[in-house]
Amino acid sequence: MKSMLPLWMGALLAMGCGGPLPEESQEPQESIAIPEQYLEQEDPSAEDGTVSALRACCYIRCSDRVWRGPYPNVVYGNCRNHGKYQCAKRGLGYAGADWKDC
Repeated sequence: MKSMLPLWMGALLAMGCGGPLPEESQEPQESIAIPEQYLEQEDPSAEDGTVSALRACCYIRCSDRVWRGPYPNVVYGNCRNHGKYQCAKRGLGYAGADWKDC
């Protein structure tokens, strides 16, 4: 009898507990979507050369006068430090940094 206990427990676990799902839970649910008000709208200020905060990337310029980038993961306020680091890594001097569209 003791040797049959694990077999019965395995069969019970394999069959599961409970019956079929209720019919109301099988009905298709309404889709979960982002409301229109939270979606990014076309910004009229983007046409006049300004950069929106959601699409700004850091660009750096070293002493060879070549703009490098975009660096989208640079935190705001750290673009200059990142530029100095990247230029020094290339053996060049730092010439500038700017935020532009990605």
